[in-house]
Parts: sequence; C-alpha cells; structure tokens
Amino acid sequence: MRKTWLAVLLLVAVVAGCGVRPSAVITGAPAPAGPANAAVLYFLSGGQPVRVLRPLADELSPASPLDLLAAGPDESERERHYTTEVPPGTAVLDQTPAPNGITVTLSVGVARLSARAVDQIVCTARDSLGGSAQITLRGEGSVRGPLSCPLPG
Repeated sequence: MRKTWLAVLLLVAVVAGCGVRPSAVITGAPAPAGPANAAVLYFLSGGQPVRVLRPLADELSPASPLDLLAAGPDESERERHYTTEVPPGTAVLDQTPAPNGITVTLSVGVARLSARAVDQIVCTARDSLGGSAQITLRGEGSVRGPLSCPLPG
C-alpha cells in the first residue's frame, strides 16, 4: 500500500510539473559588443549626445574618460561625423565625492559651457563612475549641478 501511495504521489508530481507556466521569449538588452578595454564617451551626432565606445590600446594605461572626451573625437569618430562642444584643452583638475554624487572640477568656467557640452561631460562622468551618480561641475568660480545625464545609461 505504501508503494502505491508513493507511486501515485510521484505520478501527480510529474503531471503537475514544477508550477512554472510557459511564456513567450523574454528579450533583454543586446549583449555588450566591442573591445574589452574601452572608454565610454558622449559625443554629438546631429547636435544630440550619443554614446560612443572608444577602444583603448592594451599596452597603454587608460586615461580618464573625461580627459579623452576633452581631447575630442579621434579620426575614426570624425569620419562618423561625431563632434563635440567641450572646449579644447578642458582638463579635469579634481574629482571629489559629494553627498549626492561627485564634484568634478574643470579647468574651464562651467558657466560658459553650452548645454550640450554639459550633457557630454555629465554623461561621460556618470558612465565612468558606474552609471548612477549625480554630477556637480565646478570651474573658475562657478558651479552647475547636481546634474543627471538625460540619456539612459
């Protein structure tokens, strides 16, 4: 009798399954593509900020993404018509933690930066810090922020 009950319970368990109902295929974001050693920068395309993955040479230590952004688009990026409004020679003087994120001190007056240049800097800084920090920009006695990148990370 005991074996019969055990067989019935086993049959019920097999028929019932594990309780997971079938569903359609659930898609996610595409897998990351590109080189493992790369920097995420935000340049302009058609006047709007866009995410650009810049490969870095393995033998070179990577520069700060903000320093790479300030250097402007490289040759291949210019061929793809990427531009920038970040003034040439802009340098990151300091990055310090702040209660709401991070403060980035620049070598230029942040009050003079265009809205698109600010977006480029804030988005690049956000991605280099893991994607969620609020960014305050400081330079030549002026402050902007805290700011968030207007684009998804």
